[in-house]
Amino acid sequence: MRHRLHLVPLVCAALGLLVAGLTGGPVAALAAGPASETVYIQGDTAEINTRAAVIFDASAGLLQAASPIYLIEFPVAPGTTGPITLPSGYQPQHNGFPPSPIPYHDHVLISAPGLATSATAGEYMAPLRVVPMRYSQTYAYSPAFAPITSAEQIPGAEATGKLEPINPGAPDPYQVWTTTVLVRPVLPER
Repeated sequence: MRHRLHLVPLVCAALGLLVAGLTGGPVAALAAGPASETVYIQGDTAEINTRAAVIFDASAGLLQAASPIYLIEFPVAPGTTGPITLPSGYQPQHNGFPPSPIPYHDHVLISAPGLATSATAGEYMAPLRVVPMRYSQTYAYSPAFAPITSAEQIPGAEATGKLEPINPGAPDPYQVWTTTVLVRPVLPER
């Protein structure tokens, strides 16, 4: 069983000032959907606030400052609605509920505040640059499927066919580095 990380809450007012100072594009707050979602961070799980800002066409400065949030999509048949369960028994963290252009996906962060034992603890920023990826059909629907729970697992998953190329011609064809930034503070454990 995975243990939840004991995380230091971030100060939302400071984030608002950071976003206001670094954005070059429009900011829109999310009003619908759950107040938090589960994310994987270095093999553990945590919750992130989903009621913060979404920045489309973020400025170069904000894109450079933001940590990646890998949204790893699960391939589903067109027209699929409602929650899914894979043959392995696994259910995606974001399991078919709106709002999301990718209704079935997991979230992977590289770090989080409070991970003092890791060299990546200082890399976490609440502004998170959206980086879509996709599990391969064969792997996602294998009874041996296990989700990627750490950014360190991504290169190996790419090399072994667990992920599908979705960005031909890019330096890493398995990833799409968007200009969308989510401001998603990690929430403290309750």
